[in-house]
Order: sequence, then C-alpha cells, then structure tokens
Amino acid sequence: MATKSSPQWNLLKAGDPVDIIAPASHTSQLALDSGMDWLRSLGLVPRFRDGIIKGDLFFAAELEFQQQDLLEALNSDSKAIWCVRGGYGSMRLIPLLNEIRRPDHPKLLLGFSDITALHLYLNQKWDWPSFHSRNISAMRAEDHLTPDRQATQRLLFGIDHEITFQDLIPLNEFAAEEKEIQGRMVGGNLRILQSSLGTSWELQAKDKILFIEDIGERGYSVHRMLEQLKQAKIIHRDLKALAIGQFTEGEEKNGKDLIPEALKRIADELPYPVFTGLPCGHGTENYPLPLNTECKLKLGQSITLTCQSGGI
Repeated sequence: MATKSSPQWNLLKAGDPVDIIAPASHTSQLALDSGMDWLRSLGLVPRFRDGIIKGDLFFAAELEFQQQDLLEALNSDSKAIWCVRGGYGSMRLIPLLNEIRRPDHPKLLLGFSDITALHLYLNQKWDWPSFHSRNISAMRAEDHLTPDRQATQRLLFGIDHEITFQDLIPLNEFAAEEKEIQGRMVGGNLRILQSSLGTSWELQAKDKILFIEDIGERGYSVHRMLEQLKQAKIIHRDLKALAIGQFTEGEEKNGKDLIPEALKRIADELPYPVFTGLPCGHGTENYPLPLNTECKLKLGQSITLTCQSGGI
C-alpha cells in the first residue's frame, strides 16, 4: 500500500473510462485500434477525440488540438490518461500547463519516451504520480499475457500495490555496498531530460532516485548528455541513486556497442550508487515503473528495487 507521504491516485475498476491523448508523434490507425482493443479486454472504456492521429508535420495533430485534448482529459471524470506514443511533441504542451490551475484530483499519466516531458511536469510541479510504461499503441490485445503488460494491469487494478525488480547490477562501488535507501523515483528518457535544462520543467533530481533510458543514441552521445547534466549540476551530487534502464539501438557503425562503457565511466565519477538492469525502456520488455512514489532500494552485489504504485 502507498504510504501517507506518497502522492496517490484512484485505482481502476471494470467499466472505468480511460482518456487517450496523443501529445507527441503520429501513429497508425491499426496501432491505435489495437491499443483500444487491449483496454477493452481489461473491461475499461477507452475515450478519445476524432482526429487524434490525423497528423501534422512531426506531430499527431495540430498544437491547438493537442492542447484542447490534454485540457479535456485533465478535467474529465476519468482516473487515468494514457498516451498514444512518443516520438516528439510533448514539450510543446508545457506552456499550457504553466497557465492553468492544477486540477483538484490527481490522475495517473501513462506513457514513456517523449512523454517524459509530461511526467517531469506532473511529478515536479503538481506532485502527481505517474507510470513510465508502454504507450497505448504498443498495448496489443494479442499480447495481453506478456509479463510486463500483466504487471501494468495488476498495478492499475490494485491486484499489486508495488512492483519489485530483482537481480539489478551495481555499476560503481557505492552501489555494491550493503545498505538500504528510500526515496522517490523521477526521470525517463535521457534525451528529454537533457531537453528540460533551462525550462520551467527542468529536471530536479536532488534527493531522488533518477531513472534514465534511451534509444538510438550512440555511446558518445549518451556520455555527452550525462556529462552535460553533471556540469549543469543536475546529477553531480545529492542524488539518492542513478537507476539505468534499457539503452537500445545505439551501436556504432562497425556494430560495436559503446554505451555500457560510457555508462560505467560516468558511474565511476559519481559520488552515489549507480546501478543497471531495469527492464524499462525501448526494449522487448517494458515494465511499468512508478514515478514520484516511494521506492525502497536494497544495494549490494544483487540489487533489489521496490516501488509503490501510489494507487488507493
């Protein structure tokens, strides 16, 4: 169960509506329909506006449509908002969020990749919890029984009130020490975290466990982004820990993957625990990771991370 110090959201039950928004890039009608079928297979009622993925340059729809879509979802009677896909575009909606009053009742936002911009804003500015999880376009009815999708379902309906990741791997000496740390999780896609610098939704990682993942970034690029976050005094010190998820499709032209070495070099320079192995991100599996809820981290040669869902 969530502790009193954790932000909370209301658990879902059969028959509940779920608002579907597309704040970033376009997807296919087939992918959208498959996601809707998956939600219906859980007994939920997907709700979205006509024209949600009609396309506009890099985006799923014109900015005005996406803004109105988000406003209606935030102020509707649903308990959850699920994003269609990532790509690019979510950060364009932040100025709108800066102008409006925070709704009285928190809703659970689900999605990942470019959706990191919205996670950061809702976690940091509104103190809402959210799930770094598969976007709805990747939730196909035929994949209903995969373990990561099952985990998402169990958290949404309160069958489980926490999720535990075991056999995680220490990347520096601080993570290999036998000790326990508690704190809230923040973060998401590394490129978007970097893009937050200098904005109203800039990453605030002090006294938090920071999670990172990415796709399509080569080793030098991953190192450069982390080096910038370090020089910007975002991750230089004062974090509880750095949690590393999946970094995929970042091979060099010769096929070699230099990302593990880039991450290890950064880990050795940081004065707090850094660990890897979280099955969250752009890999085959993408387990739900609660953000802005209480987490317990047991360090040592085999690391365990347990995060509360925040659902009540």
